[in-house]
Amino acid sequence: MSEGGVSVRTEDIDLHVQTPLIYSAPLSKVAGRSVFLKLENTQPSGSFKLRGIAHSCKLAVRNGATHLVCSSGGNAGMATAYAANRLGVKATVFTMDGLPQPVLKKFSDLGSDIHIGGPIWDICDATAKKYIQKMKDEGKTCHYIHPFDSPAVWDGHSTLIHEVVEQLARSGHGEPGAVVTCVGGGGLLAGIAHGMEQVGWNHVPIVAMETYGADSFNKAVKAGKPVKLEKITSCAKTLGALQVCDEVVSLAQKRTILSQLVEDKLAVECCKLFLRDHQMLVEPACGATLSAVYSGKMGDYLEEKTPGTSPIVVVICGGATVDIDTLNGLADQLGVETKLEKYFPLEEMRL
Repeated sequence: MSEGGVSVRTEDIDLHVQTPLIYSAPLSKVAGRSVFLKLENTQPSGSFKLRGIAHSCKLAVRNGATHLVCSSGGNAGMATAYAANRLGVKATVFTMDGLPQPVLKKFSDLGSDIHIGGPIWDICDATAKKYIQKMKDEGKTCHYIHPFDSPAVWDGHSTLIHEVVEQLARSGHGEPGAVVTCVGGGGLLAGIAHGMEQVGWNHVPIVAMETYGADSFNKAVKAGKPVKLEKITSCAKTLGALQVCDEVVSLAQKRTILSQLVEDKLAVECCKLFLRDHQMLVEPACGATLSAVYSGKMGDYLEEKTPGTSPIVVVICGGATVDIDTLNGLADQLGVETKLEKYFPLEEMRL
């Protein structure tokens, strides 16, 4: 394809960016140790999804794909739409209902076709696959981009850890005491685990956060095999895959992945705390990640598995599917205090 009149190979186009790793004074104060934030919310599509999805899209286009189809809770679809726009191909996205109108407008601004596929991701995925079959029956071709269960996606996400290694070193640190993330279908968790193995951090614990009602990974860990939920009841819809991919269940049996659960109310509360502390709006899935630190339970999660002086790396997965009205609506619905000083007095946070 051509970029500004210059011929560029598909594999050479930069779609995701190296995101900042910043020291968080407020979260470090709560944790009693250094906390660094990997700001995946600063990716061009608004979330970590661009790493893996863009890699998968580039491979597909390199092999001749001109029409990409993705099912999504929102973030994977946004990443597919962005990647397709940059690669000069068509994108059709099947996403969940309930996304804010400004978010839906972003899809159309990127030139993608957007369809509401159903109330949860699993139904969106089934709808997307019916569409692909219909296209095939009509003699048309399109390429399916899985939002999380794909080696190409895991490879893309693994780049996050390679960046963290260099960034921690420049901050005067070696390996972290733990990496904290959230789990939906398992793509990010798989990519992080693969990346940590590649850089020699396989012994470093991963803290994997979910909300009750979207806890397919936690149930799989306890059962020792994938477990399919009957339904998603959590407000953290982007964590809402009824069943995680087999890969993360296998990884949990080979390395230390500490599966933890949090109530929706605390996840949303942590989104508001993060907005106050770092002026960044993130979705409840990311609030679940942040709760591992804001709750003060990190030490309990890690027990004696890590030195207390090693830094914690928290992956800020993103916020492409939320706006302030949606977050405030969830806070009202769940009874989250609007005066957050009640929980963490501002005078105590001043350093």
